[in-house]
Amino acid sequence: FLAEQIRPIYQQQGYLQAKIGPAEVRLSGNPNQQKLEEQIPVYVPCVPGAIYRWKGVEWKGNAAISSITLTNALKMKAGDVANGQEIEGGWERVREEYGERGYLEAKVTPVAAYDDAAHTASYEVSIVEGPVFHYSSMTISGMSLAGERMIQEAWSLKPGNVFDKKVFDDFLLRLESHRETIFKDLPVHYDTVGHFL
Repeated sequence: FLAEQIRPIYQQQGYLQAKIGPAEVRLSGNPNQQKLEEQIPVYVPCVPGAIYRWKGVEWKGNAAISSITLTNALKMKAGDVANGQEIEGGWERVREEYGERGYLEAKVTPVAAYDDAAHTASYEVSIVEGPVFHYSSMTISGMSLAGERMIQEAWSLKPGNVFDKKVFDDFLLRLESHRETIFKDLPVHYDTVGHFL
């Protein structure tokens, strides 16, 4: 709870090194009393520390995508409050940039460096791009022949094309939430779309 609910509140404000917890239970009242209290106070120590500002990022290992493109994907400018949630979202956008180019196994490893005197945060990011994947084929189950045909027609990648993860994710979203864009007037009935890449 502390890591998932409380820490992000501090991180959004630039308190990247906030110390939170551990939680402490402090019982009060007579310990010999037979009836337990209905409510028990829990104290969570929080030391926010300093607000950090974004200083910059240095990329290592990126050959397929330029450092400028990767930096732009972060959407952070020098001097901005270093919003920890936006920074985490930035790393995910970098992974998406690679996924769109067929690098489905790209590893993005950021290491933070904090300047406590200047209250700035910078990152060194190591990237292992891995291989480029190409589209091969699609197997569909649980559909009528007409439904299968319409799914195949709506799928834009051809065998041998570089596999674009965004195309795949957008296609799944259409199948799950906007099925009329694929099936038109064909009556189809399903509750979930299972997929395996």
